Amino acid sequence: MTDQEEQEDELLALTSIYDEEILTLAKEGDGRGGHLLVYPHLPDHFIVKSVVKKAEKNEENSIEIKEEKSHEIKYLPPLSLSFQLPVDYPSRSPPDFTLACKWLNRKQLTKLCKKLDYTWEENQGSVVLFMWANFLQEELFQFLDISSPLELATVITLRKDSSCLDPRAIQEVASQGQLLPAILEYDKQMKEREFDRSIFTCKVCFSDVVGAKCISFLGCGHIYCSDCMGDYFSVQIQAANVRGLECPEEKCESQAHPSQVKKLVSPELFAKYEKLLLQTCLDTMLDVIYCPRPACQCPVLLDKESNMSVCPNCRFVFCTLCHFTYHGLSPCKLKADGMKKLKEEYEKGDKATRQLLEKRYGRATIKQALEESFSQEWLDKFSKQCPSCGSYIQKIDGCNKMACMKCRAYFCWICMGHLSNSNPYKHYNTEDSPCYNLLFEGVEVDDFDEDDEEWWI
Repeated sequence: MTDQEEQEDELLALTSIYDEEILTLAKEGDGRGGHLLVYPHLPDHFIVKSVVKKAEKNEENSIEIKEEKSHEIKYLPPLSLSFQLPVDYPSRSPPDFTLACKWLNRKQLTKLCKKLDYTWEENQGSVVLFMWANFLQEELFQFLDISSPLELATVITLRKDSSCLDPRAIQEVASQGQLLPAILEYDKQMKEREFDRSIFTCKVCFSDVVGAKCISFLGCGHIYCSDCMGDYFSVQIQAANVRGLECPEEKCESQAHPSQVKKLVSPELFAKYEKLLLQTCLDTMLDVIYCPRPACQCPVLLDKESNMSVCPNCRFVFCTLCHFTYHGLSPCKLKADGMKKLKEEYEKGDKATRQLLEKRYGRATIKQALEESFSQEWLDKFSKQCPSCGSYIQKIDGCNKMACMKCRAYFCWICMGHLSNSNPYKHYNTEDSPCYNLLFEGVEVDDFDEDDEEWWI
């Protein structure tokens, strides 16, 4: 069998094993290669630990305090294996590859690259991509001697002397401040995806329903299909029984969260639900009100001496009469349907008019009215569109190699050019490229800490 035939068979086998979200093959013209995401198997109850340094000042001097934060997770971001198959692979040459990861340092990634090279040397003449992927998935933690808790570095640095590090080893996050949030956000997204793809039996209609069409009550974890709960919530709201939106399980008193109710009922019913809920709270608890922000809705204790209250959760200062930003002694004249009118009046007004509106309604309220109408302007200013599908993408961490979550295309955040699926980092390693050596351009990198040097060798 020729090298070309073996390459075709190997890629065909990989596509039958991995779906398109995990394996992306190079397009015609880019040669034979691709991009493979490898998800290492985590032990149960896996912990990640981060040490955060804080400086506190007193009257005499400044004291550095180290605070440890531990989080139990179920998923870690995958390793990214980009490969290109030479024409004489597998008879003579190994695949060209790069190995990237957020939560492994370059020393560890270098060790993995050498292990992949050694695997090829032991099996020269045979295809090795599946062997590589299987090793990274099943044996990575044992090979690198990683166990729970996984202690993240206090700083992430770029060593002055990197000659001992493999250029194929790429760390995709440049700052410790970005690493822990990135891991926790990925774990959250994957848990939601796992729930959406799982099958549950609704205890109301006894049908097997996919999780994407179910809701789980936050207080108890009981799961029901969205159709049953949507009908149940609608009947209760129409009957003005907003306290009846609780888990149907016998003797269970968990209440549905307003955000869950909003997803399952019509906008008209949800508006009625909000009004009834607020009124019920005020009728039964005269000294308590809910924070007006829909995403918060935390109970707030009323100040009996004034109409001002401060939400203890989101720190929103609001008027207890009109539920908008606190406006002092000014009368409550602004209603929900007046936000658009206020925005237009403020934009068209002269300096004196604007000062009058700010005094009347408060700067925070005017700011809110302006921000609600500037969503598109915000997108244009703080995000970019994927060059393949046009989806808006905001970059919050990591390097300038971007991956669209919608169409899986790779592109450069700097020049917005398409990147090769088989080797996206070639764009930053080729001298004639407009973005040569700019993989981390514009990314804040923490200062080098001599105490942590050995960890990153």
